[in-house]
Amino acid sequence: MRRKAIVVGAGVFGASIADHLAANRWKVELIEQYEPGHARQSSGGETRLIRYSHGTAEWYAMLAYRARELWHGLERDAGEQLLLRSGVVWFAHREGGWESDSAATLARLGIPARTLEASELERMFPSIETRDLAFALHEPQGGVLMARRAVRALVRRAQRRGVTVTAAPAVPDGDAVVVGGEKRRADVVVWACGPWLPGLFPGVVTASVTHQDVIYVGAPAGWATPDVPGWVDYDGAMYGTGDVEGTGFKLGPDFEGEPIDPDSLDRLPTQRSIDMTRTYLRRRFPALGAAPIVMTRTCQYTSTPDANWIVAPHPEHPSVWIVGGGSGHGFKHGPALGEHVGRLISGALEPDPILGLGRRSPGRNLRTAGVEGAGT
Repeated sequence: MRRKAIVVGAGVFGASIADHLAANRWKVELIEQYEPGHARQSSGGETRLIRYSHGTAEWYAMLAYRARELWHGLERDAGEQLLLRSGVVWFAHREGGWESDSAATLARLGIPARTLEASELERMFPSIETRDLAFALHEPQGGVLMARRAVRALVRRAQRRGVTVTAAPAVPDGDAVVVGGEKRRADVVVWACGPWLPGLFPGVVTASVTHQDVIYVGAPAGWATPDVPGWVDYDGAMYGTGDVEGTGFKLGPDFEGEPIDPDSLDRLPTQRSIDMTRTYLRRRFPALGAAPIVMTRTCQYTSTPDANWIVAPHPEHPSVWIVGGGSGHGFKHGPALGEHVGRLISGALEPDPILGLGRRSPGRNLRTAGVEGAGT
């Protein structure tokens, strides 16, 4: 008899888990209160980077590289391009920092990457200032994922594999899921609700939900991705892409924003985000220093104090799994995380205490130095 799973949340984590379980003959119901890829979802928006550098954290690097293969498979199944093969470059301000740690880790794992002289970035960008950089780290197999498109492709494939999608809010009740007043049970329940997790599991999930902005500026010809690579300035707390499908040159100020409620947040950028973006453009990409803002996106990050995800069974209900806390560096891993959670649920793997529930101490961040407690 086929085992049954309920997965709540159709962002990249939930959709990937549902898709993987269905491929392994589970009967799956995927519950999402809005449309997959919706604007309030942490997995919404136009693009995300796929990169393998995670400092000294080998597991995340390996998982991201496995995800690259799985994203390619989804592209073939969907018959559409989901990953722009642009490469990703890191702007290193000093020797011995995040980028140096990442380069050493990727070399150990056999993941392609090479260090560049900072001046070599001038052939990758139409305009760039590099005098404050010590070197750059180039990941040739990195790139840019079409985020909303990819989530919807995952859900469509899951449906072809037999997953039932239910559009409704859901709340936990012990080991059950309450949907529209009806209590539903399954062999396994997975809650992958991003910024809604702390509210659904108070006292169980320790994570902050913060306001984050992305700013797009108008750029002339020559600034389009995939010709222009994705880029990350770890110490500068900024990341971005070239212009993708006419949306504009993207910049993400990656500092820790104010706490928010994902249901009531007015999705407008803060002046702080706009000012940081302007200052950064003038310093790093001088030809775009006065470029007009053509679009903004406001979302939320769900982050744990040490930046490691939550992938753990509920302390009182072992058939209930909580998966989240991956904002800012989780999207690219989606299909590989789905595979990993499937192995946990089947008993082929044991849960990693690093990804467990409960209190955590602040640690070095896995996406930026612009978060309190990150330290380098």
